[in-house]
Amino acid sequence: MLSLLKKILNSFFMPQEQKITYSERDIETIRTQAQCITDIINESLQIANESKNIETKLSRLNVATQKLNELKELARDYPFIIITSLDEVELAIASMSFEFTMKGYKSIADGNMHGSTLEKSGMIDEAIAQYENLLERKVDTPFTYRRLAILYKKRKQSEDELRAIRAALKNVPKSNAAHYAWFQERPIKAWGTLIEK
Repeated sequence: MLSLLKKILNSFFMPQEQKITYSERDIETIRTQAQCITDIINESLQIANESKNIETKLSRLNVATQKLNELKELARDYPFIIITSLDEVELAIASMSFEFTMKGYKSIADGNMHGSTLEKSGMIDEAIAQYENLLERKVDTPFTYRRLAILYKKRKQSEDELRAIRAALKNVPKSNAAHYAWFQERPIKAWGTLIEK
């Protein structure tokens, strides 16, 4: 019995000088996994950089960070995985994170999420107050202005709806074409006229 227990324990504790050998199939599988993770990191960083949506920017940066940690763990566990551009990727992530923090993206995203939650809970006055707070900060997120305009429309508060649309046309970048167009078309649909900014 003792020899069986020793044999089992020895299989769990490998001496350090003993090296693990991997089959070609194992190596190829692990390399493929590492390449998939790398592709996700690159795609996530590109989307975080190019997206016009704050929530998308933040979530994709978070995905890139998580996947980079996975890749580093894979490289630590398998010596044949070598990360050649680690410093550049970490610098890109740190730069984006700093930029997003300086622009207040997290607080804007949190504000929009809070407003949405309040709406879903039927707390419309509080939701409007939340969106108005963001409007005063002149955020460039279409979601804020759209929700505010819709809530005012439902309450038949045309002047406030129009004010929210005007604010959107000032603050939402024209490069955010689809959303910008929504704000341009809204007065035509509602009142049959264009509005001045």
